[in-house]
Amino acid sequence: MKEVKLAIIGLGQMGTKYVKMLLRNNLGFHITAMTRIKDFRLEELKPYLKYDIKIYDDDTALFKAFDLKEIIFDAVLIATPHYNHIDEIKMALEREIFVLCDKPLGVKLSDALELLEYNTKLTAFIFQQREYPSHLKIKEILDSKIYGLPKRFCYIVTDWFRPNSYYKSSSWRASYKTDGGGVIINQCPHNLDFIYDLFGMPNQLISFNHNGRYHDIEVEDESTTYLEWESGLNGIFVASTGEIPGINRLEITLDRAIIRLEREKMTIISNIHEATYYNSLDYNGFIQPISKIDTITFEKENDSYLNTLRNFYDFIINDKKQLVNFDAAINNLYLINAIYLANFSNKVIKLVDIRSKEINKFIKEFNLEFNKRIK
Repeated sequence: MKEVKLAIIGLGQMGTKYVKMLLRNNLGFHITAMTRIKDFRLEELKPYLKYDIKIYDDDTALFKAFDLKEIIFDAVLIATPHYNHIDEIKMALEREIFVLCDKPLGVKLSDALELLEYNTKLTAFIFQQREYPSHLKIKEILDSKIYGLPKRFCYIVTDWFRPNSYYKSSSWRASYKTDGGGVIINQCPHNLDFIYDLFGMPNQLISFNHNGRYHDIEVEDESTTYLEWESGLNGIFVASTGEIPGINRLEITLDRAIIRLEREKMTIISNIHEATYYNSLDYNGFIQPISKIDTITFEKENDSYLNTLRNFYDFIINDKKQLVNFDAAINNLYLINAIYLANFSNKVIKLVDIRSKEINKFIKEFNLEFNKRIK
């Protein structure tokens, strides 16, 4: 197996998790350097360290060492706070280094658009839920159009519960200035990516966020968003970090079926014909057609992160398509910003192509409203 030399930028909770995976599994990576690691994290990793890894204070020191040829690496894995992502991606792309960045791409779409000046084809992103078997199955069903086209969905994700101690665990959490927001930018990039993967970009949305409803924080810990597509598809997305018990349920209505996914159980309720067919029949209006019910149970997903890391290796060595590319990541950030702007301005936000001139109006409005909330 050809070796990929990898540097890890950010050794917090998630960065440490990735290093453990890489050191425990033969995925083709050789970690040459790490940054931003605290002593207790280093102690945590010692049982897995079988060779020397250079440690640098920050990303600037790491790339300076690369420029001086003190260290060599082919790729970087970025797991730092949100505001750092775009600058670190820039530093890597300036040197034509491959990038795997944890979600989200960044905080502001305006900053992310600056990356279009670089070779973004070298980038991939960690949205590991795309590798959940249940998500892959729904994607397969929708792509096949076996039940027709989607008409409506309701996606409720209130199992993101976080205690107050979570928000107090790091000084950068739970503020617009240091974190970029609350549940929408922290937990929900995964769910918004799933919506994007299934249905593409909506053409408009409106959102209502509730700041500090369940926690003593300045940002949202509950959000409800209504989205519409040009096809006529519409959907509701609800998220919260303050509910126990919470629920994770996606229900999609298609021309002649309903798909209901709740955790590892999928139920498909289908009819032979579409509703328009039954509308044309002359029969007692209180009688409904008999539906077929199928149930699929999935094993709990444990390998989604490993699959993401394997894909990154194959992307570098074998030119395999990224699981999540730059276009998906920047549209994910656009959706995040649009949800915030809809809430800030209390109006419907129409979405446009990020590469069009019309995006400048959105950028101006979002930055103005967002900056008002930075304390």
